[in-house]
Amino acid sequence: MENEMALRKRIPWTLGVSLLCLVLALFPACESSDKYAGTYAAQGKTGEVRMELKTSGQGIWIAGNQEVTFSWHIKKGDLRINTREGGVIVGKIEGSAIRIGLPGQKDLLFKRVQ
Repeated sequence: MENEMALRKRIPWTLGVSLLCLVLALFPACESSDKYAGTYAAQGKTGEVRMELKTSGQGIWIAGNQEVTFSWHIKKGDLRINTREGGVIVGKIEGSAIRIGLPGQKDLLFKRVQ
């Protein structure tokens, strides 16, 4: 009877510790996108390019009078932009700025404006 009572006390404790370990192991893998949400601007070949990153994970790329929507997330310190066509553009986070290299263009350094 004592063994049965000890086992009943040990199971919830073991499950609780296991759950806590799982949560702590997964916590560093999640990086909050909220601190990167905002409006950024860069000077491109043909003028200013703006990028709006929303807390919802959606974004808008604005160049001239063209707007392109995309989704985004942060992975290992990089900004990952997922285009509607299935491509991925990777931006390097440099403090409060984001550097994005586009094919056929110089790197764009987006600085936070809002």
